[in-house]
Amino acid sequence: MMHCATSQLVKNAYRPCIRVMMGSNAPHESGFSSTWTWAAAISLLGLLVGLYFSVEQVQRFRKAKEATRLKPDYDLLDEIAVILDKLAGVPAQKVDLAALNEMRSRVRQAERRTPTLPFGSVVAHIDSYQKTILPDCFTRKLTSKKITLEDLLDLSRQQGAALVEIRTAIEAVQQEIERRTA
Repeated sequence: MMHCATSQLVKNAYRPCIRVMMGSNAPHESGFSSTWTWAAAISLLGLLVGLYFSVEQVQRFRKAKEATRLKPDYDLLDEIAVILDKLAGVPAQKVDLAALNEMRSRVRQAERRTPTLPFGSVVAHIDSYQKTILPDCFTRKLTSKKITLEDLLDLSRQQGAALVEIRTAIEAVQQEIERRTA
């Protein structure tokens, strides 16, 4: 019997709170009116929407700041792609690599500025490309039989493969920059 009396007491104690949460207009001893409950719910909804848009604005600002910071590096990679297109049409010798060497040093600087981006792979592939350059005066050496045609063709094939690897590394870095700033 005692158990039933306690449970009835609990029901009676929580009934006004339940009415307030449900927004009931039924008369009760104490509590808030349903008008206040609706106003609070609308205010809370407005606060949440405002908070969402504030956070969204901060994220856009950070991405825009990151985009302006990474734009010179993105453009540098575009410049390297143009140089690679020029080098693809000629058998590269040491003389032809002056512009690429300058760009390589600028990529190293970009790597120091932004170590989280894979600029190191671009530098590594440029280094491997520089190892495949044809010897100076290779036409004279070819005619004098100091170097074989097969060796020159092999170096040319390696140059082509190295160019593809550099382009792939450049695309990977550019995609990462786009992912971070989009």
